[in-house]
Amino acid sequence: MNGGFTITGVDEVISKLENKFSSRKLDQIERQALKMGATYAKYQLKYAVESYRDTGATVREVTAGKPRKKAGHLSVKVGWEGGKSRWRLVHLNEWGYTRNGRTYSPRGLGVVEKAFSGMKDEIKNTQVEYLKRMVDL
Repeated sequence: MNGGFTITGVDEVISKLENKFSSRKLDQIERQALKMGATYAKYQLKYAVESYRDTGATVREVTAGKPRKKAGHLSVKVGWEGGKSRWRLVHLNEWGYTRNGRTYSPRGLGVVEKAFSGMKDEIKNTQVEYLKRMVDL
């Protein structure tokens, strides 16, 4: 069990991929699977932050980065980048804030966390299905 969800057969799929492809090709396949998951997450986040859309900059600045290898593990960042620095406002909308002793709970309170918790199983399933298809090639 990993992070609250279980996907059976992942070890077998990875083992078959390692036997079938070179390490370089396997790295490309893993990166593509991560990219697919990140793209899915990006569009789900865009949909989630629509609830507090004003000018649309927060929605436009949602980005999915490129898969990077750090300490031997591939990862990809999904978040906000752009000239309007919307990541600052997203933080306030996600957690609320206190000003002059009064606590504010904006309309978008917790939408990013809800979106993430709702999509993480689907992201993993999408990635595993892609990897399984690559085994069947």
